[in-house]
Amino acid sequence: MEKKLAVIMAGLPARGKSYLSLRLQRYLEWQGYGARIFNVGAYRRETLGPASSRSDFFDPREPSFARERERIAKRCFGDLAAWLEEDGDIAIYDATNVTASRRAYLKDECEKRGFAFVFVENICDYPELIEKIIWIKLEHSADYGAFARDAARADFARRLGHYESVYETVSEEPHMKIINFGQKVVRAFSPGDILLAEMADFLGAVNLMDKEVYLTRHGQTYFNCEDRIGGDSPLTGEGVEYARRLADHFKGRDLVVFTSAKRRTIETASFFDCERVVLPELNEINSGLCDGLSYAEITEKHRDVSEARGNDKFDFRYPGGESYRDLIQRVKKAVIRIEAEKRDVLVIAHRAVNRCLVSYFIPTPPEEVPYIEMPLDRIIRIARLNAHYGCDWKVI
Repeated sequence: MEKKLAVIMAGLPARGKSYLSLRLQRYLEWQGYGARIFNVGAYRRETLGPASSRSDFFDPREPSFARERERIAKRCFGDLAAWLEEDGDIAIYDATNVTASRRAYLKDECEKRGFAFVFVENICDYPELIEKIIWIKLEHSADYGAFARDAARADFARRLGHYESVYETVSEEPHMKIINFGQKVVRAFSPGDILLAEMADFLGAVNLMDKEVYLTRHGQTYFNCEDRIGGDSPLTGEGVEYARRLADHFKGRDLVVFTSAKRRTIETASFFDCERVVLPELNEINSGLCDGLSYAEITEKHRDVSEARGNDKFDFRYPGGESYRDLIQRVKKAVIRIEAEKRDVLVIAHRAVNRCLVSYFIPTPPEEVPYIEMPLDRIIRIARLNAHYGCDWKVI
């Protein structure tokens, strides 16, 4: 990165800013960026305690509360800046930032410190969607742990009214606007900014649908029997039988099946009668010079390659091929497709690819990614625990 980046969230309460912040942080960390969220609400609760969660504190007509909010917001951003100036790559400033004056201050601070920045405004105008987000917030936010359900809803409505009375939509550039969780994405930044374009694609794909993601490898191939890597081998009879049982297992489910462009995954999906989509980015790791060889042959013919792979399996790049780090950069395109789906998703892919996908949903240290168990005859079911706090997985 040429410059450190501050992602400045903006928008009314209960529009999904914290949800998008958490998802964006995970997506960036998975790719190797140092990413961290600085949440002004958490600073407020830590500084002022539970009383600051009441709607009165957010009344713009109360000067003393306004000064407190401004002080806390600036302290939070000061910590963000200090972190970026030292170890961080991308910091996410999670706050409402609904006034032009607040955003002008943040823009000036970024320019003064030499940070790149982008405003991300989350806009929702579907009443059903807003209501869903409100109840998610009331259930999980530390602000309302001591409130009865109806009292929390009434207090939050008053807080929302205070923000609506001063709300000014984002016009400062660069910015992106995520409208109704992917219905539309407005982009106001340089078309040549690849990172911002990728972030806009990702944030525009994220939705609130309760879906499950299933991962499996293709059925057994002749190359599997010979312990060979790469290639485009067809399925064995046992592999075809697995393909049949896999389709039977999901029979009647409303799902989409993603496969790689390799023959073995397409054959494995052939018994499904639902939508099937071929994604070349799900192709197995490119083994370059070693494509089609067995591991024994690699050790015999390319001992230096075998030793380098054993020393650092995550960053090892096959001569003329890819590393796991490279593979994540390719597979991230498929992640965006998975996130955009509103139905359950079954991915039929390959060992290294599925390891990378698991490490996106279930945070995994890079050095452990190449060692995630991924046998041929298993399905991995990934379910989101709730709207904010990650995923769980189960091997079937």
